[in-house]
Amino acid sequence: VLHFGVDSDVILTHVPDTGLLLNSTMAIQFNDASQFINAPSATVLDINATDEIELNATLVDVNANLDVSGTYTGAGLMTTGGNIVIPNAIGISSGGVVSIGATTANTSATDGALTVAGGLGVVADVSIGDDLRLISDAAVLGFGADTDVTLTHVADTGVLLNAAMVVQFRDSAINIGSPADGDLDINADDEI
Repeated sequence: VLHFGVDSDVILTHVPDTGLLLNSTMAIQFNDASQFINAPSATVLDINATDEIELNATLVDVNANLDVSGTYTGAGLMTTGGNIVIPNAIGISSGGVVSIGATTANTSATDGALTVAGGLGVVADVSIGDDLRLISDAAVLGFGADTDVTLTHVADTGVLLNAAMVVQFRDSAINIGSPADGDLDINADDEI
């Protein structure tokens, strides 16, 4: 045991086959009192600096949750094995590329546009403030759990409703559809 100070307020103890133990909430200071490492409680370790803490290594392995109160800035690729949850009223702003699964989305921070180059799987609702553009000449909108109804863009012609599906108005009795190739039905239970 090494004691420091008139009243031995700082104590450094050798722990066999382990290392050195600094007592209580005492700190190891660097340069001045504002830059230090200490344990304010039995379960918390603080690394403090007035400006920057720099870690230099080829890999930093963090086995814990991250609670970041400031701005995250990264110069490299960010990869996650789980989900990214974005709270309500928070958006993604990028002047580069956002990758979602196998999908690459080119985003522009200046006009708020999000261009998706491939398929984008979404399990919840999506709200879009203004325009939605499908930029492929054969873009398909699929409806239903098994995509039984589709609307396909036919370049320079219009949109194609698949097979014998119908467009309904008010209820299922009022609809327009094509039950067979060459036939167009306009149905109403009262008047056309």
